[in-house]
Amino acid sequence: MIGNNPEILYDIINWITFYASFLTIIIGTLGGLCNLLTFTSKQLRYNPCAFYFLCSTVFDMMYVLFGGTVRIMQDHYTNRLPTESNVFCKCRIYLVVALPTLSTSFLMVASIDRCLSTSNSSEWRQLSKMHIAWRVAIVTFLLALLSTAHILILYELHSKETDHMIYQCLPREGFYTKFMTLYSLSISPFLIYGIMFSCTLITLRRVRTLGYRMKMLCSKRNSRISRVVDHHLITILVVQVGLGMLLTCFRCGFLIYYLWTSNQHRHSSRHAFEVFLDKLTLVVYYLNFAKSFPVNMLTSLLFRRVFCQRIHYLLTSSCRLKISMLKLVSFA
Repeated sequence: MIGNNPEILYDIINWITFYASFLTIIIGTLGGLCNLLTFTSKQLRYNPCAFYFLCSTVFDMMYVLFGGTVRIMQDHYTNRLPTESNVFCKCRIYLVVALPTLSTSFLMVASIDRCLSTSNSSEWRQLSKMHIAWRVAIVTFLLALLSTAHILILYELHSKETDHMIYQCLPREGFYTKFMTLYSLSISPFLIYGIMFSCTLITLRRVRTLGYRMKMLCSKRNSRISRVVDHHLITILVVQVGLGMLLTCFRCGFLIYYLWTSNQHRHSSRHAFEVFLDKLTLVVYYLNFAKSFPVNMLTSLLFRRVFCQRIHYLLTSSCRLKISMLKLVSFA
């Protein structure tokens, strides 16, 4: 019924791209701030995996804020964007690609860290330390920025409708267009998530073995508190990786279908339905970078407890500050 009425689909598209995008920005921003508050707590701040989660959260927030805002502007307020600026074209695409790459890269490093921390080899376990985590974070940051720097050079404006002066920011025609198609469909969904999935499976297998449990129980360097923290961080990681793979593959599945059928004729109803799927999968993809805090709260009792403790500490500190200010005013 709806598929035979393109006008209804376009109305749904406008509703989704406006309200769902606003909701994603709100959830992603507030959730990111809550993640920052929790992962900087005394219980978690010295854990390498929590540190990587913290880095991933920072770039999640940046991507949701920048990408979501630009997406709303592009879909509903195009006249307020500098669409004829080649500099804006390059910078927008670069940030839209680099920021999610940074976020997923730090999630990948967190999965590698958990894999190392559960190794039977003491030498490998020594790599899961905070002083090494700082170095790994710097290298990951630089590699992610440099690996996407080609966008700043090889993306350019192309006129879509010359009469109406409508422009699109597209990769340079030829080999680079094919390269970017392969890059967007393979690097994040297959390479990065493939590494995360493999490391997560290895970690789960090691955690379930009797040998690893005995090592952790007999180790003098690992207190009961650190074992509990590691257990909860592994749980968070497993859910984050699994859900992230599903949401990302949903978007990539549509892009593969669209490229596979790009040469087929499309009537108005099919075109409207594909535009609807394009916008829907894009909204779902953005949700992938706003899911962190809700997932953490639902999957980890430790995370909920630490978050509540941090909120209670902030509230009591603010009350004490207000009382002190009132006393100063009364004395004055």
